Amino acid sequence: MPSERNPVPDALGVPDAPRLQTSPSGGFGMSFFELDCFQPNIGFTKPVRDDAFLIALQLRKCQDFDLYEDGRLIRPQQFEAGAVAIFDLRTTLASDLRDPFHAIDLYLPFEALNAISDDLSLARIDDLDHTLGTAVMDTTVRDLLLSMRPALAAPADHTSPLFVDHVAHAIATHVAHTYGGLRVPTRPDRGGLAPLHARRVKEFLNAHLSGRILLTDLARTCDLSVRQFTRAFRQTTGMAPHQWLLRQRIEKAKDLLVRGIQPLSTVASTCGFADQSHFTRVFTRTVGLTPAEWRRMRRR
Repeated sequence: MPSERNPVPDALGVPDAPRLQTSPSGGFGMSFFELDCFQPNIGFTKPVRDDAFLIALQLRKCQDFDLYEDGRLIRPQQFEAGAVAIFDLRTTLASDLRDPFHAIDLYLPFEALNAISDDLSLARIDDLDHTLGTAVMDTTVRDLLLSMRPALAAPADHTSPLFVDHVAHAIATHVAHTYGGLRVPTRPDRGGLAPLHARRVKEFLNAHLSGRILLTDLARTCDLSVRQFTRAFRQTTGMAPHQWLLRQRIEKAKDLLVRGIQPLSTVASTCGFADQSHFTRVFTRTVGLTPAEWRRMRRR
C-alpha cells in the first residue's frame, strides 16, 4: 500500500511508482519504491521537505541533473549504476532533471532511526554522515535494495509483510551504524531464544503460513524488541524469520504432494501461497524442480 507520508514519487512525477509499505505497528513509516523514468528533460521537480531521509540505489547512470538544497545549487557526482545516494529531506530539495533515471529507494523517516537508538538505549542520531549530491558504493545497501526489486514487481499479495519489515529494518540499522555513528557496546553473547520462546514462535509461524504476520507480532510473543528478536531467532535457527517460514511452507507442500492427489492450486492455497503460479515459481526456485516434476519423481 502506498505511504501517504512519502511525497517523493509525486514530486518526481512518477506517482504510480511501485511501492511497498512496512507494517504500521513496527515499520515507523518506512517504504520502498522503484522510480523508473526514461523521459529526458523533465525539468524542475516539485520541492520536497520532510522529517526523513531517502536512501537511493541507482540502477542506471544519471549524471546530467542539478540538485537544489534550500535553493543552493549542488552539482551531482558519481551517480553511476550501483551507487547509493543519501538525501536529507529535512532540507527543501528539488532537482532539474535532464537525464532519465531509474532507482530503488527506501524512504526512511527520522523516527525509524530514533527507534533503533531507543531500542538499544543509546543516544539518538542527530544526522547521517554524507555529502549531499555525491553517491557512494555501499554493497550492503545495494544488495538489500536489490532484494526488494522482485517484490516491487510482484502482486502485493505475493510478498510477505514479514520480508518487507525485515529488509527495511536491516537497511535502517546499517545506515544508523555506518552513517549515523551508532555504536553498539560490546556485550556478552546472550545466545538465541529460550526453548519456550523458540517453540512458541515456530508454532505461531506454522499457524500463519500465509506470512501475513509482522515482526512486531513475533517479537511480542517473546517480550523482546524487534531487533533483539531477529538477532536471537537467527542465532537459534541460522536464518531470518521470513526464510524459516518459507522453508516450512515448502516442506508442508512436499508433504501434501507426496501424501495426496490434491491439485496444485489446493496445495498452493493450503501452504499460504497467493496462487498456483506463485507457488510454482517459489517451489522451483527453492527445490530446482516444479511441484509436478517433484511429485512425479517421488512417486516413481
